[in-house]
Amino acid sequence: MSQYQLRVYTLCSAEALGAYETIWSKHIPGLAKHRITTHGVWTGPETSGSEAPQLYALVSYRHADNVTERLQAYLASPEFRADMEGFDISQIVDVAESVLTPTADSPLQ
Repeated sequence: MSQYQLRVYTLCSAEALGAYETIWSKHIPGLAKHRITTHGVWTGPETSGSEAPQLYALVSYRHADNVTERLQAYLASPEFRADMEGFDISQIVDVAESVLTPTADSPLQ
C-alpha cells in the first residue's frame, strides 16, 4: 500500500499562485525521479474576502519509503533548484502537509 500526502501551499497573491502552478508542472518529473508520484494538482475556487490563494497537491510514496527522507532528497536536488529558479520562495506563505491512509475500500491503495 502506498503512503499518500496532501500538500497545501498558501500563496501571497493570485499572481504568485499562477506562477507556482507553472512551477508545479515542472516538479512532477523531478518528483518521480525521487520516487514521489503526483496524482493531481488543484487550485480552489477564488473566494471574496481575506482568503489567500492555495494550491493542493496529492502525492504518494512507496510503502517502505521514509516520506521525510524522500522529500528532503528531492528538495536538495538540482531538479528542484532548476524548477524554482526565478521564483521568490517568500511568495509561499505556508505549506501544510497531511499524511493520508487509504481506507480498505479506497480505489487508491
